[in-house]
Amino acid sequence: MNASLETLFPDHVHADDKVVSALNHQDIVVALSAALKSQDVAVLHMLYPRTDARTHRSLDTLVDVLHGHGLHQVADLVAQEAHYLLFKDPVKAWKAFHEIRNDSLAIGVHLYYHGLVGEAAELALDKDAHRKG
Repeated sequence: MNASLETLFPDHVHADDKVVSALNHQDIVVALSAALKSQDVAVLHMLYPRTDARTHRSLDTLVDVLHGHGLHQVADLVAQEAHYLLFKDPVKAWKAFHEIRNDSLAIGVHLYYHGLVGEAAELALDKDAHRKG
C-alpha cells in the first residue's frame, strides 16, 4: 500500500508551508476504513466506560451473549477490552455490531466502514452483509 497525506486525508488542509497539522481520532479511523474499502474491512471502535461493578456485569453479560451467538473471537477480544475490532467479513461485522449495540447499555460501539461513519456506515455494511451471493 502506497499512501500519502492527500490520499488518506483528502478533506484535510495540506498547506505546503506547514510542517505540522492536526488530526482527530475520527479522521484517522475513517482514513483507515477508507484505505481498506476494497477488502470490505469494517472497524468497530469499542467504548468501555470507567470500571465499576455495573460495567463489569454488563461486560460479562455481553461476552456471554457473543459466545452464545458463536462470535467467540469477538467475545474474547471484548473480554480483554480491545478498543478496535477489525472484521474481514461484513456478515460477521454486522452481526457483532448489532449484538454489541443492542445487548449492552454500558459498552458503546462506533462503526466505520468504507470511509463512512454513523448511519451511512451502517447502511453500507448492511447492504454488503445481506447481498445475495
